[in-house]
Amino acid sequence: MSNPDPLFQLDEKGLQSYIEEIGNRVRSLRAKRGMTRKSLSKHSDVSERYLAQLETGKANITLSVLWRVAEAFDIPFSEIIPDQCRDGINPLLSSFISTLSAEQQGSALQLLKRHFSNKLSFGHGIALVGLRGAGKTTLGQMLAKEMDIRFVRLTAMMEELANMSIGEILDLGGQKKFRRIEAQALDYVLSLNEPVILETGGSLVSQTESFKLLLDNFFSVWVKASPEEHLARVMDQGDTRPMAGLKEAIEDLKLILEERESSYKLADYILETTRRSEEECLSELKKTVGPFLHQIKSV
Repeated sequence: MSNPDPLFQLDEKGLQSYIEEIGNRVRSLRAKRGMTRKSLSKHSDVSERYLAQLETGKANITLSVLWRVAEAFDIPFSEIIPDQCRDGINPLLSSFISTLSAEQQGSALQLLKRHFSNKLSFGHGIALVGLRGAGKTTLGQMLAKEMDIRFVRLTAMMEELANMSIGEILDLGGQKKFRRIEAQALDYVLSLNEPVILETGGSLVSQTESFKLLLDNFFSVWVKASPEEHLARVMDQGDTRPMAGLKEAIEDLKLILEERESSYKLADYILETTRRSEEECLSELKKTVGPFLHQIKSV
């Protein structure tokens, strides 16, 4: 029985467009190198006929062929694959940034954001990012109440838009549907005619476009806690989803934090909640974002 959800259908038009992009990229690289198709064929061991089909988007592309073409151009394989985020960046800037450590890249981004802040808009409010159990919900609700501002959980907004639970979204449509609805929910929040305190899901940082949209439109706060504290709080809430055994759960959380830390660090502020009371954390949060919230509420 076929599924009517378009998310389950292969987008052949999009795939063909992507193949044509690869072809255009190969043709462009060949022109920049001043190489004839015959020369590229010789050095890549790929026939001229196939290269002609490749450059016009008519070839049945394989990774092995693209690898050989990249080798002939003397470029990393990744550079032959179109990348919307990378391709819009000056190559010299991209090359320089690639020499920096993850921590240095985060610092560089913060400097650029501050320098060009006139192009950004934080008027949509405060966004809390981080893993479950860090305190996003509790602190977000407390801050919203004290500042008399609306509190929004992005996951709740997703469930409302999809008319199903997060678990059902993932079961029925997988990550593709989950990310699509997450992006729709974020767009909806941005369309609200009021600033909000927004609590995001922990994995939103893995979706580049959505995370960039969040950083550009909210003052972001990474609500941070140790893996042990995360797990203890989640267990106290009666949620045992991450537990396949205490030791394994801690290791899983450590790995997740390790993989996401460089992204979480891009937030405008880091609030450490490990071994701290709710009142102490709320006081720091209010001191940090209170003046900003007063300012945007008065606009």
